Amino acid sequence: MNEFKVGLLAVATMVAVVIMSLKVTSNQSGFGQYETFRTIVKDASGIFPKTPIKVAGINAGRIISIELQGNTALITFEILKQIEVTKNSKLRIKSVGFLGDKYIEIYIGDSHSMLHKFDFIDSEEAAGLENLIKDTSEVLGDVKQIVRTMKDSIAPTGEVSPLKKILGDVSELVANTKEVTADLKRMTNGSEAKINAMLDNLEAFTGDLAYQTDKNNSDSAMSDVKEVLANTKKLTADMSSIVADLKLGKGTIGKMLVEDEIADQVKDTLSSVKKLVGKADALRTELTIFSGVNSKSGGDTDASLRIYPSPERFYHLGLATSENGPDYEKTIVTTTNGLTVTENRKENVKNTLRFNAQIGRRINDFDFRGGLIESTGGLGLDYRAQAIGTKLSADVFDYKKNLGPNLRMSIEAQIWNVFYGRASFNDAVRTTRSATVSGGLRFNDEDLKGLIGFFW
Repeated sequence: MNEFKVGLLAVATMVAVVIMSLKVTSNQSGFGQYETFRTIVKDASGIFPKTPIKVAGINAGRIISIELQGNTALITFEILKQIEVTKNSKLRIKSVGFLGDKYIEIYIGDSHSMLHKFDFIDSEEAAGLENLIKDTSEVLGDVKQIVRTMKDSIAPTGEVSPLKKILGDVSELVANTKEVTADLKRMTNGSEAKINAMLDNLEAFTGDLAYQTDKNNSDSAMSDVKEVLANTKKLTADMSSIVADLKLGKGTIGKMLVEDEIADQVKDTLSSVKKLVGKADALRTELTIFSGVNSKSGGDTDASLRIYPSPERFYHLGLATSENGPDYEKTIVTTTNGLTVTENRKENVKNTLRFNAQIGRRINDFDFRGGLIESTGGLGLDYRAQAIGTKLSADVFDYKKNLGPNLRMSIEAQIWNVFYGRASFNDAVRTTRSATVSGGLRFNDEDLKGLIGFFW
């Protein structure tokens, strides 16, 4: 009765997770009728099966498969039949934000001729991070040229400083002023009356000027001029300090004035950032959880995580557990009243945890794996029939020791969206054969992001 309750609770939990995942990933559900099309792109990095297809910014389909065809990538995808795709429609790979995920946008053309099933849609190369880095390098080159020009203007090599030229012009102006004063003196001879009147006016002006220049008078202009001069003096000192630091190469601008290597270092830094962003963008994951019943060991559950640093390489990590583990013999020696009794008992390991840690390589539709399989060394082979959503697997390992190698054959099929079914035949070369039937969930990056967004 307890096993029945536990099983019923596990089924209810799985159904709840399926309902939530379907609600979150409704844009990827199997509702509606779809039409299949194809396209060829030069660079398919960052897109994978189940990557969404958008029309006018709204999800309208998803990628079915990506195959290598010569030096290009052949992409097969499906779009809702209600969308009429014309022959002059265009396809473009786009990304969300600077480090966001990629998706495919289709621009419907104005032609009256419609595409048919498996027809090709022309693709356009979209601007990416590489063009941004290139533009940034050009801007840095322009900034470097401007800084060099400013440096030559402030302190040209082998020439007279512009400040010295200005001081020379001021000295020439003073000499000209003296000549003008001498001419005025000659002109004032015989004009004493006029000069006296001018002096009277000058006296009145001087009185006003004395009032305005009295530093003890708070209403005079001198108090304001004094404050302005103090601020000007401080500003001049600050400017002199800044110019001195610039000439010595202090600070960021100073280093840019005297060191030509700064722009090259910035360029190298941007190149490193570009490589890091490329690696993070290419990383993909796949989470799988299965639970079922084995004909001999009872309840059987396993969870695994596959990490794809690139489309052809992956790491497989996981845990597996069963209600009843392997039997092993235990020798018990007891002594009673001087009589020694030796007894061999068979005991069963309950709820054992087994670990999976494998590295793998994908070649076309085949996955080759090797490493720890259920806490023992082993090898595995998967064949993916993506067109029908089915995977065939074979694993050779030695979980139950001293019984020879364990050959496990399994088939896994997609039932609906993220819900899968699996059937396994264990111990194929042993007399302890058993079968396992289980159901589970599989989430890729898009499914996980949608599920996390639902809870947050």
